[in-house]
Amino acid sequence: MNVEEYGALWEHTTIRILDIRFMHVNISEDPNTWTIPSNSFLLINGKGKIRLGQAMHQVKGTYILHASKGMCLDFLSKNRMEIHMLSYSSPESEKPNSKRSQTFTHTDSLQVSFGFEPAYPLPLFEIMQLIYKQWNELQSADRIRTKALFYQWLAEMLKQMQEYRKSRTKLDRVEQAVHYLTCHYGEALDMKQVAGMLDCSPRYLNKLFQLQLNTSPIRVLSQIRMEQAMKLLVGTKATLQEIAERVGYENGYTLSRYFKKHYGVSPAFYRKRRESNITDVVPKTFEPHAALKSHYAGWVGGMVRKVEADQIHSEQQEITNLKGVPMSMSSAPAAVPRAKTRMLATSMGEITIPNQPGRVVVDWSLGEVLALGVTPLGAPHSLIESNQMLEPYIYDPVGDIGNHNFISFEKVLELEPDLIITWNPAAYASYARIAPTVVYRGSSYGSVAEEIREMGRILNRRTEAETWIKEYSQRVHILQRTIIGKVSTDKTFTIIDPNWGEHVTLVGNKGTRGGKAAYGLLNLKPAGKVRQELLEPGLESLDIAQSSVGRYVEDYLLVLDNGSRQVPDQSSGKPWQKSIETAHCRVINLDWNKYFLSDPLSAVLQAEEMAERIMTSHVSLT
Repeated sequence: MNVEEYGALWEHTTIRILDIRFMHVNISEDPNTWTIPSNSFLLINGKGKIRLGQAMHQVKGTYILHASKGMCLDFLSKNRMEIHMLSYSSPESEKPNSKRSQTFTHTDSLQVSFGFEPAYPLPLFEIMQLIYKQWNELQSADRIRTKALFYQWLAEMLKQMQEYRKSRTKLDRVEQAVHYLTCHYGEALDMKQVAGMLDCSPRYLNKLFQLQLNTSPIRVLSQIRMEQAMKLLVGTKATLQEIAERVGYENGYTLSRYFKKHYGVSPAFYRKRRESNITDVVPKTFEPHAALKSHYAGWVGGMVRKVEADQIHSEQQEITNLKGVPMSMSSAPAAVPRAKTRMLATSMGEITIPNQPGRVVVDWSLGEVLALGVTPLGAPHSLIESNQMLEPYIYDPVGDIGNHNFISFEKVLELEPDLIITWNPAAYASYARIAPTVVYRGSSYGSVAEEIREMGRILNRRTEAETWIKEYSQRVHILQRTIIGKVSTDKTFTIIDPNWGEHVTLVGNKGTRGGKAAYGLLNLKPAGKVRQELLEPGLESLDIAQSSVGRYVEDYLLVLDNGSRQVPDQSSGKPWQKSIETAHCRVINLDWNKYFLSDPLSAVLQAEEMAERIMTSHVSLT
């Protein structure tokens, strides 16, 4: 079990304490088997064996068990045991559509069972005894104190559980990880998988590397791959694609990009200067660990600074020689030139960022950075997948940092960004510990021009911002002029999203899902009730019963379809479809996966497609 993820789960889980008991258990007096009625923590003192489900636990003194609801607990010793048992329920974990189940990958994470021997049992017993004594006090203040004591106990338990897991030496994990990377660098490696094999989280593994090697696993892997690519370029006639596949990259383009970033020259340039050493064939077998063992032994053995210094000097010498630039006569390693930085005033204070950020991570403002020609290093997969119109503007692979509602900070950390752009001030402190961070909320600006100019200021792309603003204005002008010539101004439009639960969502003009494109850029007229209940109050959306949809529709209904159903087909008998049968409206189906975001770039692309769909409708629009 991953202790870090289990602890993080508790941070987002609401529980209700159901029962607290203190028992003396002896096999001769009590039933042989218990069926656990609810998720329970057992704080045990005694000696014997306990079978929990299929797992056997040996108790020698103090022991903690967590048993999930419905599990069988067998006491296999006649020795006396003292047990504090605290049972709880988590209403959120029992609802499949709850926020927690949408946030975490495993909706049943609280159902995990485990056991361990705490190193410092005294504080655990002291707090548990206070909880037990407090349990019978029924005043609201006392109930709050009981729950507070439970979380205090939980925090102590998790702390000791982490210490128990850390009992394996940190050095061993780093050694194992480096060995694995040197043997498997040619494969598509996932650091989460590597960390899992070492029984820790990617974030914890990264911390171990930082402590032991002053670098990250990703950088070690990149270093290994670059060195092997250099050897293959010099010693073989393999194509760039063949070399890329041998060192773990999908294609030659990706290898070339990383190689140039790492060494300062392209693979082709490097090979051209070393042609005299080329052999005819790519080795059919290759044993990287033997060649690199002594090299990385310096890392693992604590000689981090010396190895890194030697390595930097060696690489600089070779690359400088290739470029024909004489090296300094000094015997000391040449200083690595640092990227120029600048001060940037933000809502959270003044920060120092690269003059031209090149490794940008965003957790929401995807369209704004793409509009200025920047492909982010990382972004939520949920934004990429639900905004297919932006694909032509993405020129490089974008790293997945999780769902936009639950960002994986460990994934952001692994990407090693030089700038993070977030919409969420509450996440600022967490992000700022990884890289310089800017809080940017497009909705806080009065116009599209202000939005894009601010992003241009952040990315130091002011010229690109002004160019894009002019193009945007021209595109919107053409759209409005075209739609006015095709659609009567008294025709009304309603947008609905029927894809989430039993209700239907009416879309306004303030948020996502095409509202800005329809009511803003195209200047389409909203249906009367839509205007009264959404636009005039300034609401982003409004959830209504499916049977009520017909009351909000007049001439045209734009339906966001997530692909799970054929929306125009009213034979399926959906309540909202039946409700519009008497409205005699025109239904136009739109792909939900293109209409999620509402940034300026997404909005203008949505408006252009929306206008085309309306104008090519097979019924008269006037």
